[in-house]
Amino acid sequence: MSVTEILEALPALSPEDRAQVKALLDTLPDQSADAEDQARQTLMRAGLLRRPQARRTRFIASGGTPVEIKGAPLSETIIEERR
Repeated sequence: MSVTEILEALPALSPEDRAQVKALLDTLPDQSADAEDQARQTLMRAGLLRRPQARRTRFIASGGTPVEIKGAPLSETIIEERR
């Protein structure tokens, strides 16, 4: 769950739960190398998050040869098939 998702979910919480989240966030150090991870761990310990978010990684193809496709561009074919 990203910080944005957490912020979007806050209005749905009860006032008591919001106060608990605020109190937990106030206990975090102001300066940290990875504040988002610390906030996530704090919310998990408090039971407000159930599982850690998988790290997003980018895979970059290396050494590959582009494949030529005949006909319409692949993006157009995908869009047409979704309709």
